[in-house]
Amino acid sequence: MKWTGLPAKIWMSLFVLFPFVWLLFLSVQKNSYINQSGPYGFSQFKRALNPPFSGIIVNSLVYSFAASVCVIGIAIPIVRYISQLPPRKRTLWILLCAIPLGLNFVVRIYAWFVLIRPEGLLTLILEYLGINSPLASTRAGVFMSMVYGYLPFAFLPLYTVFERLDPSQTEAASDLGAGTLQRWRYIILPAVVPGVVASFIFIFVPMLGEYLIPKMIGGGLVSSLGTQIESQFLGSTKPNWPFGAALSLCLLVCASAVLFIAVKLLPKGHSGQKSTWSILQIQ
Repeated sequence: MKWTGLPAKIWMSLFVLFPFVWLLFLSVQKNSYINQSGPYGFSQFKRALNPPFSGIIVNSLVYSFAASVCVIGIAIPIVRYISQLPPRKRTLWILLCAIPLGLNFVVRIYAWFVLIRPEGLLTLILEYLGINSPLASTRAGVFMSMVYGYLPFAFLPLYTVFERLDPSQTEAASDLGAGTLQRWRYIILPAVVPGVVASFIFIFVPMLGEYLIPKMIGGGLVSSLGTQIESQFLGSTKPNWPFGAALSLCLLVCASAVLFIAVKLLPKGHSGQKSTWSILQIQ
């Protein structure tokens, strides 16, 4: 029995612990990793936590948080509608929502880019409606693209909790005179908290390190933490691996902090369902 966990320990050591230690080793070097000279230090972290990179980190956090909340806000009513459909129609809608997950992420973002570029269909429709604001190479376009790109990832975690909702509770609340908003506040939302938190984590963490969308949709004019890390490691002119490692560790710390806060927000001993007390609170 002692050897049963050995493969998992080897896997975690090679692909989690070792890369983390390697990044930490790179981050404390002062100069370029290729032409290293001088003692170790924390100058790379000082540079990362000072302007302009500190502003890029804050902007990435704010944009990822706002886009994640927007994604969940769009997905919740859709998933609620699907969960109330008959089984045959429900299966069809779940399949339609899952199809984007089977497509390559790059292909989906490129298809979206074709729609929002200056001569794209979506841009032409907005111009016809009198909205001449460009979407490509702007923060608004990047934000919309992040919502579009990560929306499919929120459906399945939310659907698992909405499917388990007890319809008798909402029916009882309705019989007691509760309106739609009251049923959502006291019955539905408290019951789906685990799914909401899981969906938020599932989309926020990769969104925080996203570099494809800012690079393709932003056209290099919108900086993010992901694009900065990519440029430090793969920059064609002067790559700086130590600074890229420091930015990567900052990304890891930010993501871990948000994960810790999200888990702490979950009620202790939450069972996914409220008792009759929630119904009685409505009156």
